[in-house]
Amino acid sequence: MPNRVFHKTQRGKDEITQRAANLPPAARHALIMINGVDSVAALMARGLPQLDAHLSLLLALELIELVPEAAAQSDEPDPRIDAQCQVVLECLSPHFGPDTIDVAQPALLASTTAQFNAAIDDIEARLAVYLGRKQAARETQALRLPPRRASEP
Repeated sequence: MPNRVFHKTQRGKDEITQRAANLPPAARHALIMINGVDSVAALMARGLPQLDAHLSLLLALELIELVPEAAAQSDEPDPRIDAQCQVVLECLSPHFGPDTIDVAQPALLASTTAQFNAAIDDIEARLAVYLGRKQAARETQALRLPPRRASEP
């Protein structure tokens, strides 16, 4: 299971905002961290305890699903990153002003989708200090790159 990649279903995305399933806090945290790019091993490396149990619960509730193997190409360079970096800089500039480049540096240096989205996770944590956790999540949601399809270069 460490190499598997999960993403949120529409029901899972709705759960983030509506909290209808009354998830335990740790399972909710796992749901939030699942981004369709990071493998189970990468999520475990971030320190999510008892991840297997949380994944089982989230799968049973149909809040997440397995990303098909063809789409899970997190180790290959992603040509979409350069264009997305411009979006990141534009979004962060009002919040960080002249420090925007420093804050966005990990995203600017990323070559894979997984690296880029991990950098966006870090930026979200920095924004949460100023905007609050929910608003920071809203601000950064559009910045993340979805997994590439097998037909994409």
